[in-house]
Amino acid sequence: MNGSNVGAWLLHCADPLGPRRKPPRGMLTPDAARELVAQAEAHGVLPAVLRHFPPFSGDPAFAGVMAEARTRYRSARALVLMLRSEHEALATEAAGLPAAVIKGPVFARMLYPEPEFRTFTDIDLLVAPAALPRLAVLLTERGYELADEEGASLRKEWKWVNRENPTLMTEVHTDIVHAPSLRANRSLTYDDLAEDTQTPAGCLMIAIFHGAFSHGFERLQHVVDTCQAARALATVEDERRFERLIERSGATYAAVVSLDLAGRMLAEPRCQQIARALGPQRRVRMARWLIDSSVITSTQTRRRAMHSWRRQAFRELLKRDHR
Repeated sequence: MNGSNVGAWLLHCADPLGPRRKPPRGMLTPDAARELVAQAEAHGVLPAVLRHFPPFSGDPAFAGVMAEARTRYRSARALVLMLRSEHEALATEAAGLPAAVIKGPVFARMLYPEPEFRTFTDIDLLVAPAALPRLAVLLTERGYELADEEGASLRKEWKWVNRENPTLMTEVHTDIVHAPSLRANRSLTYDDLAEDTQTPAGCLMIAIFHGAFSHGFERLQHVVDTCQAARALATVEDERRFERLIERSGATYAAVVSLDLAGRMLAEPRCQQIARALGPQRRVRMARWLIDSSVITSTQTRRRAMHSWRRQAFRELLKRDHR
């Protein structure tokens, strides 16, 4: 099986708005397409691949793979619907607290052309530290229990799992940057965003911090989120608001690198426009060399180890980027 060709098709089909480049050379076999589906699910872009992979439009040779893909999608969609119900209940019960639901359901509603394109596997709450005791009571009353208290304070992330249905998880964050070594220079808290947790500018901030600092672009979904958030920055005021948030956080370098990456991978000029408006940054070329499509599409495969040093080197670049 040609793993690089599977990765090329994965990237080609990942954009929810549809491919913007010519398709890769060489169509996948049904067996390779089965691997494409598995990779798409792992990277959080299965709905887009279902929509945009050409043989899924009716090629009978791929009917079995298509059926398997739809089964995977239905399972993911069922979880999303359960989580969406939890999100609505938590948002209602936490009203008035310095807390906001971020990422999954918010990105699906605000950034994607259809909410179904953005899958998610948990609910994320960004909260001020003062809200933690009250949220602990609310989550306990809803049948959740703290799953991994050890180390949670250090990471600023607490995982709560539903006792009766362990597939339901809520993660409570007081900082989107979890690694202490990175948080020494950069952080993104509820107070940093406040009323911007659910604006286009705030969503782009969260997408950048989540992709670059929290996960090092471990999944293609992180790149797509950044691209979609950039597309949603539709007005001059949106862009100015984003620039103020970035300047306040001191994360201009991470923003430029993230937008440049999303623009290159998904051929989206809007990403490059926003990156240029933030001004030139040192070591962008180095980051471009370290993190590219081959690195990101390898993270859910056996080839991950081949590129791990590049992601570690990128992490070091983020550490060196002082205010």
